Amino acid sequence: MENSQQLNQENSPAKDQIIEARVKNYAGPEGLTTKQLEAGLWYVEHKQFLRNILNGLLILVGAVSLAYSIYGFADYLVRGLDEDRLLVKQLVEAGSLGHDYVLQVGAKPLAVTPVGILKSADKKYDFYVQLRNFNPKWWAKFDYYFMADGQALPNASGFILPMEAKYLMALARDFTVEPAAASLVIENIQWQRIDRHKFPDWNAYYRSHLDIESAEINFTPPNASQLSEKLNLNRLDFKVINHTAFNYWEAGFSILLYNGDNLANINYYTLNDFMSGEERPISLSWPGNIGRVDKFEIIPEIDIMRDDIYIKYEGGIGQEK
Repeated sequence: MENSQQLNQENSPAKDQIIEARVKNYAGPEGLTTKQLEAGLWYVEHKQFLRNILNGLLILVGAVSLAYSIYGFADYLVRGLDEDRLLVKQLVEAGSLGHDYVLQVGAKPLAVTPVGILKSADKKYDFYVQLRNFNPKWWAKFDYYFMADGQALPNASGFILPMEAKYLMALARDFTVEPAAASLVIENIQWQRIDRHKFPDWNAYYRSHLDIESAEINFTPPNASQLSEKLNLNRLDFKVINHTAFNYWEAGFSILLYNGDNLANINYYTLNDFMSGEERPISLSWPGNIGRVDKFEIIPEIDIMRDDIYIKYEGGIGQEK
């Protein structure tokens, strides 16, 4: 009997542990465990406390936001209005200065004279216009064509260097009668600013690359020789001298013939392989009754901004590489 009681006493702690483990691991018919029931009980007992904490946090956040809004509005009333007025004033002034600055440093439009028309030969007419670039730091490339009595003449490409005046021409165009009106259309103009690092002295660069002289100019009208008179041909003889240190694959020349101050006739000539130091004689003949001619202009036309216009050489003037 005593042994049985002693055995029960020894087994009692083990039974308690087993019972406690079963209680902790208990799962009801709906799958609720003891831990879930304890958590639910704790939530029910502390529900009001948790609600008070949440309400307090919301009140605190709202109070901070309201205080910041009131501070921001008060600061705007005290300083912001004056700062906004100053900013608007500065923007207006900066806009005006910016516009003036753009007008000052940007490229000014090319100046174009009215189109002139000269009779070249029977039912053929020459069209010309003078173009001026008054920009000392900008040059341009462009496409152009003449319009005559609603007819577009063939397109051509051109260029004009800083502070340059030049003539654009369309020669010997067929028209039954002289066109009553003509105009010039310039398209796709591309302005480019002179790079001061590459061209620190543009004027010196320009002079050194276009130092080409026209000399010994002699014009012979049709009535001055029997052959020219029979064919009604005008003859112009001259020579061009390349005083530059550069060889050019191609050099163009605008030729203007004047009777007093009036332009009597125009022509254009292209010279190939024009070497440094070279003197090249040129002789031109073309039909038409020009009349008296007493003044000449022969203007070199070379796009000195193109790298591929130069014939590279070494070992001396005029020696091709």
